[in-house]
Amino acid sequence: MRRFVLWLFLVALFTCALLAGALGFFWWRAGEEALPRGGVSLAGQDLGAPAGYDWQVPVLGGVLWRQHSRSPDLNHTALAELTDPAAPLEVTGELTASAATLTLTDAAGVAVFQGAAAQWADFSFSHNGDYTLEVRAGRAASGEKPAKPVGYYVYQCRFSVNLQPTLALSAPGAAQGGTVAVAVGGFLPAGQVPAAQCELGPVWFTRTSAGWLGFLPVAYNAEQGEYPLTVTLGQQTLTALVQVELADWPKAATQPQPPAPGADEEFRSAIWGFYSQGAGDPYWSGAFSAPCAGGTLRPYGAYLYNAAGDFTGRSAGIRVLCGEERGVSAPAAGRVAYAGELALTGGTLVLDHGCGVKSYLFGLAALNVQAGEVVTQGAALGQAGEALTWEVRIGNKSVDPGLLTRGQGGLFYQPRG
Repeated sequence: MRRFVLWLFLVALFTCALLAGALGFFWWRAGEEALPRGGVSLAGQDLGAPAGYDWQVPVLGGVLWRQHSRSPDLNHTALAELTDPAAPLEVTGELTASAATLTLTDAAGVAVFQGAAAQWADFSFSHNGDYTLEVRAGRAASGEKPAKPVGYYVYQCRFSVNLQPTLALSAPGAAQGGTVAVAVGGFLPAGQVPAAQCELGPVWFTRTSAGWLGFLPVAYNAEQGEYPLTVTLGQQTLTALVQVELADWPKAATQPQPPAPGADEEFRSAIWGFYSQGAGDPYWSGAFSAPCAGGTLRPYGAYLYNAAGDFTGRSAGIRVLCGEERGVSAPAAGRVAYAGELALTGGTLVLDHGCGVKSYLFGLAALNVQAGEVVTQGAALGQAGEALTWEVRIGNKSVDPGLLTRGQGGLFYQPRG
């Protein structure tokens, strides 16, 4: 009996030793070598080794856990200067982005961002300066079998942000009669509106979700070649080159009538002031429409000759043979800036489409609208006389209305936000 008890004791002792050995082996295997491998980068720059960590590693399938932790030190990885408002975060290896959190602090010690990696994807810098960033990247408990380490590494970095505005064109240039959109984005100082200078014509800017947007005209008589465009925004100067290509303009007959005494002066007094007005957001959306149906008597840009064969000028708009009492409609949404009778152009309408773009309608027999009214595209404006002239100008520079009715050119450019 005594031998049997001794045997049981030895078996129990051996079993305990075996279990202890097995537990020790699994505990050893759950050392720091078992911590997940991976890394974190910001705007394509590696954040280096973790400054600290806090992990729990499963020893017996998640029944027992071994903890490894180290408080973050004071070292911060120095990154190169950031020049983009967005700084993408990438989590690699065995780490998961869904478990990452970030704390961004400015030079004054104020936290300007605290949140998850998914929220960081929508964050963009709004101020230049020095910043420090702490990223906790790891893995959250998932309940999966076999159990995996749960916890995080702490990454610390410091960097400077030096954002600059950007200048983009809807196209490298345009043929005569076209338009080029001018988009200013990137870092946009609050309260500062861009100002553009170009020999081709004036540009008025409107605010968009992506920054600022304006439209540069390329008139029928712009010479072929490259034109410098300069945009100033506060202390910043942005430059681009706009390429102008020649267009093939037709010839057209005209029968100019001597203006009545004082007609030219009356026209200048009533209309020319609108050439220097361009404030306001765009009213139009999509392609323009012809204000009146009819055959084209004189296309845009045409070289005009009288019955004697003498050159008399160029066509700054489209002249359409409408037929009397045919309705005239708004080619695009806008505000009526002028409605009246002029000796030189008969019934005259100026429709402000916003951002410097205006339609000038000449030769109406009757007007149905008054200055100050806002009209939608297709709204009735009045009745045509025998012929109607339609000009579209950005400032004092005319562009081809035919391109606008086809939805072509910079006026329909949609910058990316």
